[in-house]
Amino acid sequence: MKRFLSVLLTLAMLLSLVSISAVAEESELLTIDFYDDAANYNGIQSGWFAKVVKDKFNIELNIIASQVVGNTIYATRSEEGNLGDVIIVDKSKFSEIVDAGLAKDISDKIVDCENIMKFKTQIDVYNKGLTGEEGKYYGIPCEMTDTSPSTLTDEVIYSSPMLRWDLYKEIGAPKLETLDDLLAALVKIHEVHPQNEDGDPAYPFSLWPDWDGNDNMVGPANVVQLTTWYGEKLKGSAMLKPDNTFSKLYERENAYYKITKFLNKANQLGLVDPDSGTQNWDNACAKMSSGRVDVFWYSWQVGFWNSVDRQKAGTAFRFVPVGDMNFYADADRYYGSDRMIGVGAGVEGEKYDRIMAFLDWYASPEGATIQHTGLKDFNYTVNEDGTFTVLNDNALMDNLTVPDEYGGGGYNDGYNAINQWIVSSICVNPLTGERYASKFWNSYKQQTMTEMKKEWSELFDAADDVDWMKKNGKLLASPSVDFTPIADNNDMIALRSQINSTLCEYTWNLIMTCATDEEFEAMWDEMIEQLNGFGYEELFEYDCGVWQPEVDAKIAAAAAAQ
Repeated sequence: MKRFLSVLLTLAMLLSLVSISAVAEESELLTIDFYDDAANYNGIQSGWFAKVVKDKFNIELNIIASQVVGNTIYATRSEEGNLGDVIIVDKSKFSEIVDAGLAKDISDKIVDCENIMKFKTQIDVYNKGLTGEEGKYYGIPCEMTDTSPSTLTDEVIYSSPMLRWDLYKEIGAPKLETLDDLLAALVKIHEVHPQNEDGDPAYPFSLWPDWDGNDNMVGPANVVQLTTWYGEKLKGSAMLKPDNTFSKLYERENAYYKITKFLNKANQLGLVDPDSGTQNWDNACAKMSSGRVDVFWYSWQVGFWNSVDRQKAGTAFRFVPVGDMNFYADADRYYGSDRMIGVGAGVEGEKYDRIMAFLDWYASPEGATIQHTGLKDFNYTVNEDGTFTVLNDNALMDNLTVPDEYGGGGYNDGYNAINQWIVSSICVNPLTGERYASKFWNSYKQQTMTEMKKEWSELFDAADDVDWMKKNGKLLASPSVDFTPIADNNDMIALRSQINSTLCEYTWNLIMTCATDEEFEAMWDEMIEQLNGFGYEELFEYDCGVWQPEVDAKIAAAAAAQ
């Protein structure tokens, strides 16, 4: 029966693609300006994903990436009255865009988008909160799930310390209780692994500044994300503590201080890549995929290294618990991530039709499979029962050459530069009956039931990362709620920009230039003085007010789920 249903779904998908292809053949090439705060690439999408989009819609994507060209592009294009044909921004910005008349009311088209409207509940909740009206649509939340607001589906969380298993074993697999223990272990790892196989220098940490000030948080992203290791989450400029109270991020009892000092100590010990403060995202990725980084802290980083072969060889990255950590993790983003997709207000006629057709395909099983899995017979094969098996799982990390029939070039070079999805990878793919993310596939679990996984489970007495955290009372799971922070007014925009700039400059200097603890403490005091002089305390009080409704909603959701 499952095979039969899969065949029916596949036939339906193929029939829809015939219709789409016919439209593409009859239409002229259309360039879509895609303003995208999530993108790490600026310019015309190239390679295999460009070919997919062109073949289906005769569209090319011109990615306008604020993370690459600078945040001033947002103000410039807004003043011109044309942010883009398609817009991906943070929720707080999106309400501002709607108020400014830069986003289009898409109510007339979205109701006919069958794939997008599978998430009607979530989309309705967001748009009603935005406009106060039923049936009025401007935005589509990114990365919505088909689970529930209180579910934690993944076996890993967004940020946790991960070490290469072979190197961790080589130094004796020491039990780690504190960050100092982790540093001591990293010193030994650096001694046994000072360079990669090509002889290039390797370091435990290789950081990058491209994402500084993003995701509704001031400061360097590589620092603020690690505060979640101690149950704290930065909301704007305010640190949310495990007891649901706010604290100034620079207070020395807070995790921002703890993590910054930890990275400074790591640098004093020669464990931080000296390029960290200046290298860009592309440089950092190249180092991850070439064995020049010994600590990963984002869950997605393993995609640059953990091939099936490396898991079988025991050289992949795995979560290594540190006893005093208590991890903050968001539950499944049922209502979507912090970003929104909208259509530019000036889009009309055929362009409007084709953009909405593209977005609906982007949310379709076929589109989501391409986004989360890749290309059939290059990234995966189809099993007899309609499920998938991973193929060339090193395509991204090794930038494998894509066959000409799929667009040619390197796989990573042609990867989807939009870098955001409507459908989360933890959703169930109706074409297979399994989740989109390959790590959930039965075939992948069989492939990766390696000696390394058995060793990890035996050593830590757990099936996976989340299982260990739950068993040991080390997980603070925050329920998903629909919440959009109010947009900053012009005064707050200027104040936040100044605070972020000052905080980033000082934090990077604290990490990379302080040679002693005394220098670090003196510079920390200087940073506090400078931040307060620029109005940090005003911004802090403002952000506490902005984010308190979300905290209240999460407390209520957690109580309701019990």
